Amino acid sequence: MESSPYLQIEAELSELEQVLQKSIHSDVELATEVSAYIVNSGGKRIRPTLTVLLAKTLNYQGQELINLATAIELLHTATLIHDDVVDQSEIRRGQMSIHNKWDNAHGVLVGDFVYSKAFQLMASLSNKEIIQTLADSTNRISEGEVLQLNFLESSAFEESMYFEIIGRKTAELFKAATVTAAILADVDERTINTAGEFGFSLGIAFQLRDDLLDYSGKETKTGKKIGKDFLEGKVTLPLIKALELTEDKESDFLKSAFAKGDRKDLTRVIQIIEKSGAIRDVQKETEAYTNKCMNLLDKFDNSIYKKCLETIVIGLKKRAT
Repeated sequence: MESSPYLQIEAELSELEQVLQKSIHSDVELATEVSAYIVNSGGKRIRPTLTVLLAKTLNYQGQELINLATAIELLHTATLIHDDVVDQSEIRRGQMSIHNKWDNAHGVLVGDFVYSKAFQLMASLSNKEIIQTLADSTNRISEGEVLQLNFLESSAFEESMYFEIIGRKTAELFKAATVTAAILADVDERTINTAGEFGFSLGIAFQLRDDLLDYSGKETKTGKKIGKDFLEGKVTLPLIKALELTEDKESDFLKSAFAKGDRKDLTRVIQIIEKSGAIRDVQKETEAYTNKCMNLLDKFDNSIYKKCLETIVIGLKKRAT
């Protein structure tokens, strides 16, 4: 029987939701209302789930796991709120984004409020190394945001820069989720490094899969609008690969359509990207990272929790094809 990652840690995830609600409560009613709007909008909680599963894979028995996992989810939520302001995204998790429902000022300030709540929770943790790791990760994520702005302004379509950005913006928090779980479990340096490598590789695979679905997914299955990244001017790997693989005429069309961001060009853009073989190449790349994740998990002792982590990786593999 395939083990559901969520069923195995149902009690922990239920406690996580309670701590999340408590954490975003403020005497300023509007701060609670706006932050609750995104926290309660049905995110998959994949990062805190990884933290809980990895700590349990490494036999952690203490009391601080839920506070750590909640801090990770709050950091993720804050980055989403700020992301949406920067990208001017209209939709987040199937509903209006915060800055769209309220305005940019609300988006920025409530993002800051959620960050501060994450840091309050982090301060409650007894291991200083965990606090340092999360602070460093938050810094790298912010640098990734700035790098992405540079990337868009430069009109460059470089694969190396794309991986640098997703390494900081997405994979860094996945890595923090697993590294801090390993530090909490008080394991040796080698195991901490393996946990970090696993989290980072999973984060890259997660982002590649997400970018792939923007051009090849089915909206009813993914809940994500097809072409959203393209129309928002986000340079992702399917587009970069397609520009490498197409003739000048099609490549020029892709670049000018990308610059315009007009929905009426989208059907042709997707056709060119599919015909170029870019989708297949990104699928291969995603598979290489998911295979790496499985190999890294082999280094941990077998348990129901490790099986759950494997299920998450396999789920990513399936969604990328």
